[in-house]
Amino acid sequence: MSTPFGVKAVALLAVIAAVCAVAAYVMYTRMRHAHLRLRDAQAAARDAARAAALAAPGGIDPEIVLAILSQGLPPTLDNVYKLTQQREAQAAAAGSAAGGAAFG
Repeated sequence: MSTPFGVKAVALLAVIAAVCAVAAYVMYTRMRHAHLRLRDAQAAARDAARAAALAAPGGIDPEIVLAILSQGLPPTLDNVYKLTQQREAQAAAAGSAAGGAAFG
């Protein structure tokens, strides 16, 4: 036969397990809700960045801003300038390689 202490210990463990399960479920639902809000906020930020880039004629390429946001970098002018320079250098290298192959 089990002792009264054993029964109380099992009951206490069952209560602790139930409380932990409820707490885990609540945290999971809050996390899922926060993830959905984060995804919506990221989409809104992309739309705002694209609109801001398109509003400045001859200014910032919206695709560069989106690339910066997708990399997780802050969309500062320094980061936009660096990525613009990198893309221009890549385009120039690809153009010179294609031009050299056409004439070579």
